[in-house]
Amino acid sequence: MNDFSDPSPPGRRVLCIGDMAVDIFANAMPRLPRPGELLLTDCIAVFPGGNALNTAVALHRLGEEVSFFGSLGDDAFGDLLLAQLEKTGLDLRGVKREPSGATPATLIYRAEGEDRRFIHALGVADRFTGVDVPAELIPEGGVLLAAGYLKLRHWDDGALVELFTQARRRGCAVVLNVCIPPEGGVETGRCLRLLQHVDVFLLNEDEARLLTGEAEPARQARVLRQSGTPLAVVTSGAQGLYAEDREWAVEMGAFAVPLVDPSGCGDCFTAGLIAGLLRRWDLVRVLKFASAVGALGATALGCTTGVPPFADVERFLEQSRVRTSVRQQSSG
Repeated sequence: MNDFSDPSPPGRRVLCIGDMAVDIFANAMPRLPRPGELLLTDCIAVFPGGNALNTAVALHRLGEEVSFFGSLGDDAFGDLLLAQLEKTGLDLRGVKREPSGATPATLIYRAEGEDRRFIHALGVADRFTGVDVPAELIPEGGVLLAAGYLKLRHWDDGALVELFTQARRRGCAVVLNVCIPPEGGVETGRCLRLLQHVDVFLLNEDEARLLTGEAEPARQARVLRQSGTPLAVVTSGAQGLYAEDREWAVEMGAFAVPLVDPSGCGDCFTAGLIAGLLRRWDLVRVLKFASAVGALGATALGCTTGVPPFADVERFLEQSRVRTSVRQQSSG
């Protein structure tokens, strides 16, 4: 993984590229409506969404300097999303409005006692290729995140390799986060071939199973590292995570928090991990901070609403404990 020149790098930027969307949440209802039935709920809320954009917003809430590259439609949802983002302080120079096509949108609704249900319209994201990322957005010595890969079916792999190579030449750590539709239908070998150009690869256990054919996170991470990434992180929701690099293998549980909405936990985790990378922390500290941010992201409605300022995450960590097992890798 690329090194950084100081332990607390002020002004080091993060560039997040990938998917952005409007998220429309219906608060928990006693049950789902029957066909033709109207049910009332106390809240329907609209937030920024998409894996890459969620991570960018969470990073900004942690106090990081973040640029974003992605596309949205020239429509009412696009106007709404852009108006919300302009209030965040994100660098939006890389956001493009597509003159034809709809802004990506997700409906998220849940009955009490059940997991969430999602309906997603790709819109202009289904045309996203990532071939024209402006060079001036790539930070010097920061972090580049590509998120939503594989869900964005037309992302150009050659352009990604070129972008990752440019970023690494500038001293960036390259982080890749995939999103595999549950129905599959994607050519997962593309992703494995890309890992030799990636410093950190994050995904959940179900996605890792589809990519590697392995059932256990430890075996999944080993296959992913053998494909070329120095650090593989496999998350398992409330069960925690498994991560390994060349030196260490780490198993970690999940922090207990009052659960409101876990929709953005994975993206908030990614934001916390990037914040740790920027500070050159050791692997265990990076993972604990990431896990804390991911957990806190579940304490409010919306994918990133629950993410507090950096200092509040540190205070949470001082007051909380999480099961952690660390094993040194055998040589070779």
